[in-house]
Amino acid sequence: MSQNYDLAEAAEYLRCKPYFLEEHLKELPHQRMGRSISFDESELEEIKEMFRVRPAQQATTSAPLALASIQPSKRRRKTG
Repeated sequence: MSQNYDLAEAAEYLRCKPYFLEEHLKELPHQRMGRSISFDESELEEIKEMFRVRPAQQATTSAPLALASIQPSKRRRKTG
């Protein structure tokens, strides 16, 4: 049997603020019984996966920019 977590416990599990969960509740998997909101471990893991960030894979065919190819911005600050 899996454990249910209230908003504060879920926020602690996810290491976020409770208001983050409250603000995004419509997009997050959860359980609602009346006004009571709870999350089980599978829902919390699903939330973690939704917000997981993975670095983009570098293309191996592209060469790094040569310093000489970098041009200054055409928009310059005016002083005075």
